[in-house]
Amino acid sequence: MTIKNEGKVVSFINMKGGVGKTTLCVGIGEYLASFEDKKILFLDVDPQFNTTQTLMNYFDLEEDYMNNFRQNKTIRKLFESISSISEVPRLPEPEEVIIKMEKNPNINLICGNIDLIFDDNQGDGAKSRRIKKFIEEHKLREEYDFIFIDCPPTISFYTDAALNASDYYLVPNRIDRYSILGIKLLKQVIDRLSFDEDLYIEPLRIIYTMVRNPTQKSEALRNMFESASIVKEIDIFSEKTRYVNDLMVGLQGNISSNYKKSKEDIEAVSLEFLELVERKNSHEFS
Repeated sequence: MTIKNEGKVVSFINMKGGVGKTTLCVGIGEYLASFEDKKILFLDVDPQFNTTQTLMNYFDLEEDYMNNFRQNKTIRKLFESISSISEVPRLPEPEEVIIKMEKNPNINLICGNIDLIFDDNQGDGAKSRRIKKFIEEHKLREEYDFIFIDCPPTISFYTDAALNASDYYLVPNRIDRYSILGIKLLKQVIDRLSFDEDLYIEPLRIIYTMVRNPTQKSEALRNMFESASIVKEIDIFSEKTRYVNDLMVGLQGNISSNYKKSKEDIEAVSLEFLELVERKNSHEFS
């Protein structure tokens, strides 16, 4: 049987901040676009808008963002409220929100915006389906190999909207004393959405990020983390990303493939990512 060639939507998410979520999201996406000829659309729904800042810097578009994109061309346009009860909500056209990177045609972006923090966050079920409707209405799965959503580390309708639209979620994770908490909170969010929205989304495993040389204490924490039933249920990537000081400092931008050590890591992670998606896709259509 021929496998259906349809782009996949992946949320990069953890309910705990500081886990390298954006670095991993951008790193995998940029690697796949630059070295595997995959067409990637990034959606930045995190109010910290780090994916946007990273790509604007990388493609020398910071002035364009400040002078134009942040007012006229961000993810907020997907969630605009109607002004009267008789008005029908309207989704924007792709060209109204998608920024195409001329220096790498395989990379497109819907920008984030710090003003997301001002948006209403109380129980708007219709808004939580906007990203999914936007992707489906404009047949974006036919245009992109992957749509990567950089999610906020908080419970909000933006988080709901990202997960509602996604086929898979991927969990970046640093091993520390509180690492299991973000995973448990994420599971609660997904369980609630599954009940309310008939959500069908699969975990694409946990990825260890910013891993340093192991110590007795870090190994004990890792063993404790991996013994948790929820971690066993989601599973863990074989590959990981190491702590690379040059990438953290970012003199050549916060792009993993720009630095030798982090490029080795992101290549291994990206290839495992492709293998996992292909395996799931083959199972889905076998």
